[in-house]
Amino acid sequence: MTPDHTEPSPSATAEPESGGPGGGGAGRTAPGPVRRRPPWRARWASFLVAGLAVLVAVAGLAGVLTVPAPAPADAPAGAFSAGRAAATVEEISAAPHPVGSTEHDRVRDHLVAELSALGLRPEVRSTVSADTGNGAAMVARVENVYASLPGTAPTGRVLIVAHYDSAEVSPGASDDGIGVATIVEVARALTTGRAPRNDIGFLLTDAEEPGLMGARGFTAAGGGLGDPAGTVVLNLEARGTSGPVAMFETGKHAGALLPALTDRVPVATSLATAVYEILPQDSDFTVLRDAGATGLNFAVLDGSASYHTPLDSADRADRGSLQDMGSVVLAATRKLAAADLRQVRESSDATWFTLPGLLVRYPAALVLPLALLAAAGLTALLAFARRRGTVRLRTVAAVTAGVPGPLLLAAGTGYAAWEAMLLVRPHYAGFSLGAPYRGGPAAAGLALFAACLVPLWALRGRRRARGAVETALGVLVWFTLLALVTAVAVPGASYLFVWPALTGLAGVAAALRLPGDSPGAPALCALPLIPAAALMLPVAALLFSAVGLALASVPLVVVVLALLPAAPLLPGGRRLSKEPPAAEGRTDGQPTRTGGAPRRRRLLMPCAGLLLGVVLIVGGLAADGVDARRPSQVSLLYVLDADTGRALWASTGLGTHPWADRLVDEHHAHLEDGFPNLVRPEWRTGTAPAARVSRPTARVLSTERAGDTRTVRLRLGTEDGAASRLMLYADTTGTTVTEARVEGVHVPGGTNRPTATGPWKWGLIQVAPPADGVEVTLTVRGTAPLRLRLVAETPGLPAAALGEKPATVSWSADWSALTLAARAFTI
Repeated sequence: MTPDHTEPSPSATAEPESGGPGGGGAGRTAPGPVRRRPPWRARWASFLVAGLAVLVAVAGLAGVLTVPAPAPADAPAGAFSAGRAAATVEEISAAPHPVGSTEHDRVRDHLVAELSALGLRPEVRSTVSADTGNGAAMVARVENVYASLPGTAPTGRVLIVAHYDSAEVSPGASDDGIGVATIVEVARALTTGRAPRNDIGFLLTDAEEPGLMGARGFTAAGGGLGDPAGTVVLNLEARGTSGPVAMFETGKHAGALLPALTDRVPVATSLATAVYEILPQDSDFTVLRDAGATGLNFAVLDGSASYHTPLDSADRADRGSLQDMGSVVLAATRKLAAADLRQVRESSDATWFTLPGLLVRYPAALVLPLALLAAAGLTALLAFARRRGTVRLRTVAAVTAGVPGPLLLAAGTGYAAWEAMLLVRPHYAGFSLGAPYRGGPAAAGLALFAACLVPLWALRGRRRARGAVETALGVLVWFTLLALVTAVAVPGASYLFVWPALTGLAGVAAALRLPGDSPGAPALCALPLIPAAALMLPVAALLFSAVGLALASVPLVVVVLALLPAAPLLPGGRRLSKEPPAAEGRTDGQPTRTGGAPRRRRLLMPCAGLLLGVVLIVGGLAADGVDARRPSQVSLLYVLDADTGRALWASTGLGTHPWADRLVDEHHAHLEDGFPNLVRPEWRTGTAPAARVSRPTARVLSTERAGDTRTVRLRLGTEDGAASRLMLYADTTGTTVTEARVEGVHVPGGTNRPTATGPWKWGLIQVAPPADGVEVTLTVRGTAPLRLRLVAETPGLPAAALGEKPATVSWSADWSALTLAARAFTI
């Protein structure tokens, strides 16, 4: 930002001949002295503030956008090597390996062999896991792989966790091949050195993708968790294929865990924990934390276009991301393995964030006092400035009232831009996380566009004779209010606002001590720009990775907030006093015909920035077409009513390609009555040819009656034993399932699907059922016949019905490449 210093100071403006402004008589204005440019030191002060803000912003953005170079396979034995770990990624991501598949068993056996080769003694812990919370109950037989490195004098256990199963259509190179390979390579590095003080456990969980079932089995009685209070978890995840690793969630007592990150600092912010708690997403860490353990949750976030799709392959997994995750986790494990973990339980929560190469942390108990300090300081400063006559409170209020303007414009820009992108690139709707393959240029263009809204807003304020102090105070009101609100509602986010607020108050206080219309005032009033840029712009970049272009409004608002403190440096907010400026263009204070030229010149820079932003957006869209490397992602299911033989293609309609569109071009339909798991209100459908698929079967083994209660034993399965899931639903309108038992697990009855629009309000899902089926016992109350619906799910689509898929088409992460067959039963 280039400060402009051509405005007059009140002392350099001519006074009327008779009295003050508006005095009597003809009141011709005598020629005043020629205005002088501010001294060089004042110009350099403003440039210094702007320059420092740019430097810290660039350094912060580099930290969240770049990854280290991968270490080669011949790196030192005690170091983490992405070159060595990549071999594990390639081996386990040769094909999709969802739970229950043959490939899943091969991956498990390979990992057991790798850990055994390191001298560890891995165990395959088989158990039945259940989730009977909200939604249809889920049951799965899982096989977790666990190995340990005993400590010499343990005070607790460090447990490193990743899941080795993949989504049903995904090779899982990043999710969670990166995490699994990191564990294997970290275990290798640790076994080459001295024995640790604390126990170190390596847990490769099963069946994370269906519903965190491996972690649930591990935390169940006898599953292996042991004393959760003495366990510190390092969970490794991936939501994308590239970018630096982010530590995005902690458990309780985070204050004692954060020092483990100081040797190798990852991207980390306590804001992420607050955001993640709002999102409808969970990981194995959620289950372990709820069981009483604490710890740190890590993930790779960028490149989410390939997440849970066939494109999550080893050739797309960034080795720099693998190196970053491994280096961070190895360093953290070593520090925690040497620490006294008993002290963790006595520690408090914390607020934290990273600056380049530095992890800043302080107790969460300070969050509210710091916000209250900012509020008290702002109140005192307003009162002091008003008593001095330096500011007009009405003008400060006008600035405060105007701040939502650029924020709303930024939010509207993000929304409108995404809608426009969908018109140009309709296949963008198929990206489940709203992030296309090459979203970087468009994101940069949108950020630049939003940034230019700030000088345009400041230029509009020029006509209102705002001074530097008045402008700064108006902006600081917002930062202080946001610091207070977040300190109460979202404590982990308060640091974003409280540090700029406190810095700004100090700067304004110093400016008020300057004499008259000091040219140094704008620089002092703009000091909060430095912490705002350092803290907020990297967060905006992280938000683009987390929410994609679909929700670009969120990071764009953060960009504008980060740059608002620059307003005192911009046209319309540089004077210190509250007197109006002289007219531009003549030294006698009278307007001239050329008075609009400076305003037009000031418009040139932000308008050029807006144009450049549009060019970046358009260029990014032009370079992100559909081809074999970046295929269109579509949703497509094959659904068969096994009672009638009627088959349909079904799609969510998100994402588009002519090949897929021709299959579902007939009408929109509601499918929940026949397939209770298809809960969307509307599906695009088309008639499909009959094909040989895995069809569900149910056989009544016995029925016992006692009054109006029946106990029914069923054998559920499929004709070929190939289903990856069996889903049983009960019509609750005339009868009630009071309880069920499957594989020794008790499942509550009643209504566990209250949001279902049809009658199927109780459900049970068996993940990866045995080939010979599974026995289910239902206890039913009511004399009416019991209506059941059984759905078998199988990965893939019948090739005979589908035909050849073009190379420019891939499956999306949601409702894709699955075959469903359903049957009705009445007992």
